[in-house]
Amino acid sequence: MPISLIDASLPEEDFDKKELKNRAAYFLLNGEPELSVNDTGNGRYALLAAERDFYALKASGVREIQARVYAFTDEHAEAFSIVEKLKNERLGAMEEGYLMKRLISDHAFTQDDVAALIGRSRPAVANTLRLLTLDAQVVGLIESGRLSAGHARTLVKVPKEKQLAFAEEAIRRDFSVREMERAVKAFLTPPEILQKEKEAKAAAKSEELKALVERMRAVLGTKVSLIGNAKKGRIYIDYYSPEDLYRFEEFLEIIENNR
Repeated sequence: MPISLIDASLPEEDFDKKELKNRAAYFLLNGEPELSVNDTGNGRYALLAAERDFYALKASGVREIQARVYAFTDEHAEAFSIVEKLKNERLGAMEEGYLMKRLISDHAFTQDDVAALIGRSRPAVANTLRLLTLDAQVVGLIESGRLSAGHARTLVKVPKEKQLAFAEEAIRRDFSVREMERAVKAFLTPPEILQKEKEAKAAAKSEELKALVERMRAVLGTKVSLIGNAKKGRIYIDYYSPEDLYRFEEFLEIIENNR
């Protein structure tokens, strides 16, 4: 098909010229891609997806391209175009969310439908859509690249009026996603629950230390005592005869030979 018969929905100025030239060179070396177009019925064809590839092909100087021609209604053409973009193009998390939302609100797709069409899991689709519920200023931080989608997802359960403060604090302190999750959990969990969880963890560590001391007593065959906690402390090993010292020395030799 003559490339001159194809119309794209986005202007060439929307794309980086250097990137188009690099992609054109790639096509010249590795072969040209097939484009999907819709027959508009007036002798021209509307590009359904891959605008970047289309302009790269034009930049390479080709006059004819391989095309897969469809005869969609306008509604079906729009849905097909969105699905192709989600499947094949490098998009930001928010742009993906907006496109998924259009499939659901404008074309009556379910989250399961979207997941099946673009080859992702339903939870992945749901997590992307949740980003659309965030405070507008937080969305702006995601779109600008200052806040990652992973960090932003942790804020979904936080009241909207608090989300921006959390996001700015995460950026300022360079939080990892895990640190962000802990901060959000601490904010949302009542203090008494947090205290109980802390005490439960401390108790579990205490039981682990007791079990360690009992194992050492059984293996060494002597009294072993511990002062401290899971973070730091001292372990005392008693001996009552030269034979005890010889036995400890044998244990050390075994450990050294197996390091």
